[in-house]
Amino acid sequence: MIRKILSVIVMFGMCVHIGQTETIDPELSVLFKQQLDTREEVQIRQIMPVELDDSKPGLEQAVLWTIIGPTYWRNQLSIVSKQQNHWQILATVPVTGMVEGFRPVQTTGILPVETKVQGPSDPLCCPTQTQVLHFRYRAGQLQELAPGSE
Repeated sequence: MIRKILSVIVMFGMCVHIGQTETIDPELSVLFKQQLDTREEVQIRQIMPVELDDSKPGLEQAVLWTIIGPTYWRNQLSIVSKQQNHWQILATVPVTGMVEGFRPVQTTGILPVETKVQGPSDPLCCPTQTQVLHFRYRAGQLQELAPGSE
């Protein structure tokens, strides 16, 4: 009986995970990979359509992605646009903390990103403090805003 219950829980968990899978354009992964050292890999974490630059036709994409090196990782936020069927990186900035994901874009065009950072008594592996970082893309520049200035 316990085995049956565990099997149902595992199967349910797999279905939930499969249901959340996003389709990621392989060309986008290749574009980011071209920016890296040969020993580094790319993991795209989340993509969100946004309209931040009126001079670009259509929607841009905000992309949270991770550079995975032999002994390190770094989170990045990029704004990309697909022009004439080719992805183009408009801007990229590093993101501190363990990225949780995007919050909804504000009407002012500010992109909030939720992260987890180390609390005073957190072990190194497991930050628990939620921090929301705010980014703005304007005139080809992507910058993190100072807390409270958003």
